Amino acid sequence: MNTDTPTTTATSTRTGPAPAPGPAHPRRVLLVTGGIGEGHHAAARAVEERARRAWPGVEVVWTDTLDGMGRGTGPVFRAIYAGCMRRFSWLYELYFWLLWHVRPFRAGTRAVIGAWSGRGLARQLARHSPDLVVATFPEGITGLGALRRRGRLPMPAVAVMADPAPHPLWVDPGLDLHLVSTGAAAALVRRAAPDARVRVAALPVSSRFTPPPVEAARARPQVYVSCGSMAFGDVAAACAAVLDAGADVLVSSGRNAAVRRRLCAVGRAHPRGAAMRVVDWVDDPAAATRDCDVVVANAGGATTLEALACARPLLLFAPIAGHGRATAALLADAGLARVCPAPADLTAALADLARDGHREALVASLLARLDGTDLTADVAALADLARLRAQPRATPGPRHPRVRSQDALFLHAATPEVPQQVGARILIEDPDGRDDWPGALAGLIRDRVPDIPLLRRRLLRPRPGRPLRWLDDDTPDPGRHVRPGIVEIGADGTAPTWDDALTAFFATVVDPVATGWELQVARDRAAGEIAVLAKVHHALGDGLAVTDALIRLLSDEITPATPDRPRGTPDEPAGVAHRLRRAAVVVRGVASLALAGGAGASPLAGRVAGTAHRRAGVCLDGAQVRAAARAHGVGTTVLLLAVVAETLHTLLTERDPQAVPVAVRTMVPMTTRTSATVGSRALGNRTAAVSIDLPTGPMSPAERVARVEKALAAGSSAGQPDGAAAVLRVLGLLPWRLQAQLVRLAYGRRFFHALASVMPGSRRPLHSRGGLIREVYPVLPLADGVGLAVGALHWGRTTAIGITADPGLIPEIGGIPDRVRASLSAVQGRVDRVD
Repeated sequence: MNTDTPTTTATSTRTGPAPAPGPAHPRRVLLVTGGIGEGHHAAARAVEERARRAWPGVEVVWTDTLDGMGRGTGPVFRAIYAGCMRRFSWLYELYFWLLWHVRPFRAGTRAVIGAWSGRGLARQLARHSPDLVVATFPEGITGLGALRRRGRLPMPAVAVMADPAPHPLWVDPGLDLHLVSTGAAAALVRRAAPDARVRVAALPVSSRFTPPPVEAARARPQVYVSCGSMAFGDVAAACAAVLDAGADVLVSSGRNAAVRRRLCAVGRAHPRGAAMRVVDWVDDPAAATRDCDVVVANAGGATTLEALACARPLLLFAPIAGHGRATAALLADAGLARVCPAPADLTAALADLARDGHREALVASLLARLDGTDLTADVAALADLARLRAQPRATPGPRHPRVRSQDALFLHAATPEVPQQVGARILIEDPDGRDDWPGALAGLIRDRVPDIPLLRRRLLRPRPGRPLRWLDDDTPDPGRHVRPGIVEIGADGTAPTWDDALTAFFATVVDPVATGWELQVARDRAAGEIAVLAKVHHALGDGLAVTDALIRLLSDEITPATPDRPRGTPDEPAGVAHRLRRAAVVVRGVASLALAGGAGASPLAGRVAGTAHRRAGVCLDGAQVRAAARAHGVGTTVLLLAVVAETLHTLLTERDPQAVPVAVRTMVPMTTRTSATVGSRALGNRTAAVSIDLPTGPMSPAERVARVEKALAAGSSAGQPDGAAAVLRVLGLLPWRLQAQLVRLAYGRRFFHALASVMPGSRRPLHSRGGLIREVYPVLPLADGVGLAVGALHWGRTTAIGITADPGLIPEIGGIPDRVRASLSAVQGRVDRVD
């Protein structure tokens, strides 16, 4: 229970001259709260205190949402809320359940409250012209979201959760950020609105609520029983249960005469009634909380957060309906509180705490949870929101751009057995074996992702009959993207090898709606190496774009963001002759793809059993690869495809010499990036495929190279990349359900048996946190019924090859790296040109 009185509604609380306008921090902050209980005001006071500490001279203005909704609205809302809690708790519980489980009810409630509260909030925004809006009241958050959608909220707006467990009205995807106090609360925010941006922050309480010095346990524990400012729940029963446990009680009646009479009756009737002190109001709740041994609350109001901030063991007695029960469940699951549904449970819980060392261990755990949290730093970071809104983005565009058909392909092609996720294993020298890599990645995400368009994107939750659209999230939450901890590589580690770590990381599927992409840190202490494992949903971009985005995130030599060329800027002259030539190429390409026909049967194709695809990597000497390519008079793409063909020949020959296919139909992605798409930094997938028959029958290495060169040249000159791109554009015009059906028919083993891609990388040395980025292994996904995908990337002095295989179709994957090295040696041998 917090007893401070809020700042006068909609009045300035200036403490000094406002600073001159500038990007350093907001000049004026508007706090949007609401007068139902004290919890919303308490959170707002905590934000104001930290804002003044972080931004000297800032002007802070308060407004009460209920007052802006019309005369008498506040008293009526408070009366309805109190009446439901005291007499019809089942009705409030039903209301809370409907908000979570019945989408039309939730949408209707949001629409009505948003329109109602938004009018008053719009007046306050016009009156005060704040640089930042912070809301702690659900109805205020809903109103701000409605204003944002109508274009009437141009400044950054942040929601701060005054309860540990937010409910749907606390959340609006239109706001720039939601601050919550636990990871479980962040999950609730994402459940209520998957597109909302959320960040775990310190507890939103006054700095006066701090843990006291560690003291020896008292013979008779002092228990602070709080009924909140509105005196909900059976406080008298709670006090009696505490007395039964042999503890002393401090309890406030909340200035409620009826509650005080019941408490005094308990004191007169109980044998230990003299150990209970009843007050009308606690003048210094921070001192009361710090000085007690245990806090008993009803899971409503600010008391729960204040007890956690003071590292006091928290017992939640008979939690109030709705958000109280949700808070109790969340805190209990997190080990931050114990729920006591009945008086006997409360007495038993106090007895458990009195056992030797139990309470001290719990306090130590609560203190550890507070370690490293800083609300001042969290509030200071909100200045970045204002700067992001004030500065032009690296890639200007609509907030919800439509998903291109080239990107939608990989949303439609994804199945539970064959998820479409690309990525990389980025190997970095780290001889010091630093343990702070996950935190460092979180910092890079906050600082750099706003300037990396590909990583800002997540998919908006698809709606039947509506076009697929992206969410452009320029306030990234590292909690979405960085897995905690470090995977240790080695015999005694989490994963025996790098390949095992990568396989385990990719076994879980990245969600394009909730996450879009994920990172995991792995480490080989003995070798002094760290690796950033990255997976990205393929719809966000092809391997070239994804690798570029990841390196821009990690590299110390980061280059300024380069915006895409404005729409409508042609790459080439668009005259009639040019259009006719392009049309002819497209027609020829479509015909070439059609004439290629089905792929037939193959030992590399069949049913893919599940997501446990194996990954393997092999690092080749880049100079040797280039030298071998020059010796054959071909490019490195042809050379490496020939190495893959040689590898498949040896593997399939050893498996069954009588059943080696003459060729394996392989899809080879070719970039369609032009100067108009600014190299690899253009968003999305800019590749189209060439279908070639990779020669796997018996022949000399030189003949194999020559056949690969001829097949690749034939597919490219026939216009297959242009034809494939044109087919995708046509698919994009169809209803999305029909798109999905056609994609699943075409993208799989009916038309190809393997995927192989060769990508350029950086030849100059790049570093991350001072360590050389030594190798980058690409990771490609399989397709439906296709058992092998091979990606190669030239990086520095290396050519790294990443292999993905279904172990049911290719059980020999463990030996493929050695086969690749042997195949390169064979191709490097005496070169006999084949005409």
